[in-house]
Amino acid sequence: MGNSNVISLDDVCSLINTTSYRDELGQDIVNEIPRQIFCSKSSVTRAEFLAAGQLDLKPQMAIIVDSEEYDGEESLRYEEDGVLTDKSPKYRIYRDYRRADGFTELYCEVRTGG
Repeated sequence: MGNSNVISLDDVCSLINTTSYRDELGQDIVNEIPRQIFCSKSSVTRAEFLAAGQLDLKPQMAIIVDSEEYDGEESLRYEEDGVLTDKSPKYRIYRDYRRADGFTELYCEVRTGG
């Protein structure tokens, strides 16, 4: 992202949608449904880092996606080296910001425990 006016969606991430149900034993079962899309990684600004810190959040990165691709998912997987697997780090999307240029910024923190 050398030019801030041009967004190049060269990376890949998996947005994760979840469904849940109760099995016959009364246990909650959660299924994750990943969907790969193109994205661009961005740094978290100092202002975002400070504001999130006040809410006890630990921002890790911002991911920029095409607004039409984002459907309110609450988590994603992104891999730094470009190889995306089920073992890739999982991030919680704690805030999204829809921009006027057709992109949405997803602010993420590392999820602990999976």
